[in-house]
Amino acid sequence: MKADALKLGKIVLTIVSFALLSWLLIHLLAVFGVFVFVAYPIWHFFAPQKTLCFICLSRKNNDFCPFCLQRINKEEGTYPKSFRSAVLNACLILVFTIISFGFVFLESRALFKLGFPPTPKTVSFVIPSRGTYRIGEIFPMEIEIVGIKTPVNAVQTDLAFNPERLEVVDVLTTDSFANIFIQKEIDNEVGYTRLSGGVPNPGFLGDTGVFGTVLFEGKSPGVVQVEFLPTSLVLANDGRGTNVLKELSKASYLILPERISPEEEELQKGLTQKTVVLGEKDEQTQMRFYDEEKVLGAQTQIEKEIEKEQQFNLSRILLDSLEKFDRAVLEIWARPFAFFKRNNGEVSFL
Repeated sequence: MKADALKLGKIVLTIVSFALLSWLLIHLLAVFGVFVFVAYPIWHFFAPQKTLCFICLSRKNNDFCPFCLQRINKEEGTYPKSFRSAVLNACLILVFTIISFGFVFLESRALFKLGFPPTPKTVSFVIPSRGTYRIGEIFPMEIEIVGIKTPVNAVQTDLAFNPERLEVVDVLTTDSFANIFIQKEIDNEVGYTRLSGGVPNPGFLGDTGVFGTVLFEGKSPGVVQVEFLPTSLVLANDGRGTNVLKELSKASYLILPERISPEEEELQKGLTQKTVVLGEKDEQTQMRFYDEEKVLGAQTQIEKEIEKEQQFNLSRILLDSLEKFDRAVLEIWARPFAFFKRNNGEVSFL
């Protein structure tokens, strides 16, 4: 039993070692294979007996070598017996180089799907840093995002505030860059509001973008702070749903002790938006699929399916390094082809 286990261990070790060596050889060929292809016949010309014929080396003695066109005699040596054989061996190197390059390309695509390289976090929320308002006065606070380097297609904004000083009258989406909204939630008892929505493919890309406008009403005098919660998200349209939100913002408002007049209060009624119906479509082709009665803090589909924060660990470091190596290999050979295309009046590869 112990002997069988030892034998099985040796087999597994052999397979793993072979796989690792093959993987290493593939990556070496992807980098240096073209140089070896060019250098091989030159080396054979100057030192023919110090060059290996891969067919002679891999086959048994007295087998026929289709490259050298003669029987293999390993006692005489396994070098190419003619320049023709050297050229064919060089072509064999080129074939394996192309296969290796394809493997590296597929490996880089697989690593991309796994989240390597990660889409950089560049997006920030921007809100007014200060403002002075009276009790009963309704004032807007735009939810604006900046630093968009990659198209985004989903946004979730979670805001917290002091419910003793402020309350949310409504969250407007009239001027939003998004055209699909799946959740709008307001809770003035605990001081919380959420707006979730997005844009279909190819997403939104611009210097800045207004996602929504929160209408606050002052309740009692004093300084009040409005801040984005860490559960806020801005997801990139990169095929992985990467959260590219870099930093959260805060805003401070001063609520004065005097109250607005009845006439001003009447004029403010036009600021609020009518209550929407589930699935309603407005004149700006915005689709709303949220339910105004959702439970506070309910997890959205965005959070469940897309938001995947990855931990910092050794495997991530290794995969990230491998992705950088694969990208470097692809860029090495992309540049000569790009240069070739430019010289022929075609569009550059890069």
